[in-house]
Amino acid sequence: MRKRWIGFLMALLVVFLGCSGGGEKASVDPAKKEAATSKKPLVNDFRGIKWFTKKSEIQGFEGGFEKEYHNQYTKRSFWNKKDENASLGDTPLRSIDYVFCNVKKKGGDGEFCEVKIEYDSINYEKLVSFFTQTLNVSPAQDYKQEPNIFESGGTINTTTALWDLPSIKIEIVKSYKTSDGIWTTRCHITPKKEKSKTGGGL
Repeated sequence: MRKRWIGFLMALLVVFLGCSGGGEKASVDPAKKEAATSKKPLVNDFRGIKWFTKKSEIQGFEGGFEKEYHNQYTKRSFWNKKDENASLGDTPLRSIDYVFCNVKKKGGDGEFCEVKIEYDSINYEKLVSFFTQTLNVSPAQDYKQEPNIFESGGTINTTTALWDLPSIKIEIVKSYKTSDGIWTTRCHITPKKEKSKTGGGL
């Protein structure tokens, strides 16, 4: 009888250790898998289009985008997405241009190399907050007041937020001309083809 009890207890111990080991593995592996496959926002792509992808390789590009203009001197073409979500987070935007570089001729291929955004000056802080939260990095910020030498009198007041990271550069600019009361706003997202040898990623 005693031998039966010992055998029974040994069997229970084996089952218990097997179950606990399996449970521990199941709780760790999914997290590792998720970390390995997770994407860093804006570093890998913009809205699902990977940086430096050729225009001809973007699924649904023809019919889904329309050309705004082509610059033959810089060999860049600018495109708008027809069903674009004209906002970043809760920040409304005026427009989003998808820029393709190395376009040797009008209508040529080129590769996705920049995003150009126009926004209302009142949304500058909201846009800065969006990128800060998305990248989890605070920008370098600068303010300059310079004479408006191109027009009669007044000054140009420029506020800039800059993220210059190993893999990507984002610049938000807000300028105000006091002589004519005109605001100029722009935001550029530019990936870097050669990542930092010491960094990479963000």
